[in-house]
Amino acid sequence: MSKDTNAGGVVAGFIYQIHYFLYLLLKMQKGETVSLEKFEDAGVEGDGVRTYYQLKHTVATAGTKVERMRDRDTDLWKTLSMWIDKIEEQGDENAQRKWIAESDFVLLSNKSTVENTFFQKVEAYKNEEKWDELRQYIADEAAKGADKVDLGEKKKTIRTYTKHVNEYGLLKEFLAKVRPEFKKDEDIISDIDYLLEHQQHFRKANAKNLRRTLNGKIVELLKGGALEYDMESFDKTFGELFRKMKDRKFVATNKAVVVPEKPREQTFIKQLIDIDDFKVRTIEKVKELTEQRLRFENDYNNALEAGDDEDRQNFEHDVKTRWDNHFSEHNDSINVMSTADDIKSAAKEVLKGVRGEDLVLDDERLNKDSSNGCFYYFSDGKHPKIGWRYDWKEKYNGEEWTIE
Repeated sequence: MSKDTNAGGVVAGFIYQIHYFLYLLLKMQKGETVSLEKFEDAGVEGDGVRTYYQLKHTVATAGTKVERMRDRDTDLWKTLSMWIDKIEEQGDENAQRKWIAESDFVLLSNKSTVENTFFQKVEAYKNEEKWDELRQYIADEAAKGADKVDLGEKKKTIRTYTKHVNEYGLLKEFLAKVRPEFKKDEDIISDIDYLLEHQQHFRKANAKNLRRTLNGKIVELLKGGALEYDMESFDKTFGELFRKMKDRKFVATNKAVVVPEKPREQTFIKQLIDIDDFKVRTIEKVKELTEQRLRFENDYNNALEAGDDEDRQNFEHDVKTRWDNHFSEHNDSINVMSTADDIKSAAKEVLKGVRGEDLVLDDERLNKDSSNGCFYYFSDGKHPKIGWRYDWKEKYNGEEWTIE
């Protein structure tokens, strides 16, 4: 997998590869196997045919901007040379010819090949049998820079690759099996979501959550080496996840969140500080609670996309009721005449009570982090809906929680 040399490019290229592997898995047919880092960046084998996918990614292609694959692009000629190396490893000319007949070679990139002269001539060769023009073009490319010293195997140049391609004896047969494919990052993601929504029949929000979860699992599994699945082994490894997430509304994704620069200025943190909650005594704990609150918000918004307004109303009514039970119980005897210690003590009991709650959304039990994050979420903002002190509404500009 070729990537830009900067760290961001390396990560982006890796994610591009993982996404495409997942796309191939979702397209897999009976009798096929799909692999990652086995005999190529990605590969498909089935019905006596193998397809090599070499992936070339650049961060220069983003949004509406598309980088083009230049005529003497190293990604192009190095890939062709590498494929020829692989074919030559198969043995004599007859063995190589058989290997070519059983193989397809795809250069997948987010760099456009529409204006690339090599692929234009390959297309003309396939469609109009213009082999002589393609053959001459490759010979001309190989002749460029002929006065330069060949730096050898350890420091191959573009001339090394073009020369190797030009000298291959079965070039005509080989190039008949080569094709480019252009896909931007967002194209692959869109294709994955489409397959999950329209072939696997996932709700839109659940499809996105499943895609993210599958990507994470594939990354973890890849640490153990190359991956390869047929339909049966794919179902054995990932099937339960598909079945679990298909109709779920609330899914704890553990997606990374960005903590505000001044987390102590959040309303829900101020509420906790004002009652001397032990969990906000260090900045590390403040950030931890903030992450719980933000993750809940993300997951809850996804859940609302997957559900309907009745689900929201039922859930929020339950959250409000659970909070109100603890609030009424512990603040019933607290008033303006109460001591500061009594006010804080009662508020802490309210907080302790809600932290012990296990919330449920449409018959799905939330984990403890999500349940706590929910109460932090509704006690936050310019107009929080819940609080811990008896006078939280006046102190933090709270509002009456009206569920409609």
